[in-house]
Amino acid sequence: MKNNITEISGFMDRYKDFSKRLERQKIIHYKTKFDGLLRGYDSLKNIIETFDIKEALNFNIFDILNINTAEVKTHTPFLKNLLDPNGTHGQVDLFLKSFIQKFIPIEKRDFFVLKDRHNYNVVEEKHMMNGRIDIYIHSIDPKKKFGLVIENKLYAGDQYLQIERYYEFLKGREFNNEQMIMFYLTIDGRDPTEESIDKNLLKKLNDNNVLFNISYKTDIKNWLTDIYPKVQASKVHNLISQYLYIIENLK
Repeated sequence: MKNNITEISGFMDRYKDFSKRLERQKIIHYKTKFDGLLRGYDSLKNIIETFDIKEALNFNIFDILNINTAEVKTHTPFLKNLLDPNGTHGQVDLFLKSFIQKFIPIEKRDFFVLKDRHNYNVVEEKHMMNGRIDIYIHSIDPKKKFGLVIENKLYAGDQYLQIERYYEFLKGREFNNEQMIMFYLTIDGRDPTEESIDKNLLKKLNDNNVLFNISYKTDIKNWLTDIYPKVQASKVHNLISQYLYIIENLK
């Protein structure tokens, strides 16, 4: 009996010693692996920092100035400048022509294409009776008159009869349905509310290719993504890239 106890006691001592050695081996093993991960992390971090020095991946002027969701101070003037053939982007009518090509239906598209880009007049915050149009594009060519309205709605609610007033404004310029087009631009492409336009008139304008819903998240994003490779000015290239980023993050 005494011998059995001694053997068991010896076994337990050996087991404890084995467990300690095994634990030390595990620690050494995982430490080696962890050290390797740390070296890999440090190496990757250095690569990212080197790349960031050249590319400034997180630099975005809209985020820095905290204007990425500002409808009046950011999105409307930025889009107006792009659509204006005389805009400071220097790409003449590249943006406007591509916008017309992408968003105006083929059956009336040609009417909105002018041979002389100087005959386009692009106005931001166009004043009219009882309101203002965010972006108004019209022709000053006496042989080819038309009016194009963009109502920019990020977070503001619809005003009373707002879209109807724009329609009446275009009719007051003696434009027929073929000479007018309106875009209701929102984050997700939703319909204007009945506060803004009677549902029967909404259907009529939709059916007659006068009023269209377009979205930032899909339509504006795809339009700028498609035109991006054709932009030659590096400053404009970089700014559109930053603008696409803030569009992705609109909610």
